[in-house]
Amino acid sequence: MSDVFFLSLPKARIAYRLYENPNAQTDRVCLLLHGAGVAGEITYSPMLPYFTQWRWMLLPDLKGMGDSFHHHGEEDPVSIDELTDEVEALLAHVKWGDFDLVAYSLGGLVALNLNYRRSLQGKSKVKMALLEPASFDREDLSSLMEVRLKYRHASTLIRETGDVELGVAQFMDGVSPNRRKHPVAEATTQSRLAHRPFGFAYALDAVTDHVEIMSTQPSLRDEMIAASEQVFLFSGELSHEALKQHYELLNLQNEEWEHKTMSACDHSLPFQKPRQIANHINKWFAVG
Repeated sequence: MSDVFFLSLPKARIAYRLYENPNAQTDRVCLLLHGAGVAGEITYSPMLPYFTQWRWMLLPDLKGMGDSFHHHGEEDPVSIDELTDEVEALLAHVKWGDFDLVAYSLGGLVALNLNYRRSLQGKSKVKMALLEPASFDREDLSSLMEVRLKYRHASTLIRETGDVELGVAQFMDGVSPNRRKHPVAEATTQSRLAHRPFGFAYALDAVTDHVEIMSTQPSLRDEMIAASEQVFLFSGELSHEALKQHYELLNLQNEEWEHKTMSACDHSLPFQKPRQIANHINKWFAVG
């Protein structure tokens, strides 16, 4: 466990934790971004003991999740650009100019957007490990938009009916259709995502809104990919075949990208194989 710190920004109060690894092999630092609905510490605490490459690890809660709130305390819509703004402000606050980046799902899209901005600003590009990053689940943007509309339905269901269980189930059926529905695992996932259900719903919509922008400006995702020089992509073996095919294509098209499919995993892979994923991440960041 780490103390929780707070950064007050114009539109939010952002919670973050800072972990030190006194046995780290380097003095490098890493930003770790979580997925929709689940706080940073819950996402990464199973991996933290196995990381070897970083002296310091920064785990923020994105707004609407964990301990981060809009100033008025109510859940409100968010955008990927807004979340990226707040991550940039936090990095400035802790005075991190150069860092590595590990991100999952929603956090993966924020990470890609952050790196894209840095490239436009002439800053150094970030080496990343991305666990099923949002917006990469399909090669074809119209197919991706179709997938996102299913998540839009799930988020609307949560907000308009209050039926969190059904909304979360619809999301899980969309994101992990081939998962092994073990009762305990299902209940655990439901519990994680229901902690702040409206925040989760707005986070889903933030990705869908951004994918809509990409679908009208197809070059945007291409530019985001081009700006990302070194990326390790993780996918779950039980995830959709089209997702894995797109990752393989990205791996082939980009010289310094790698792709690893984790056996017996679905979209919940950071919770399913934290130690194995941490070992792959250690090797990735130990090189170059």
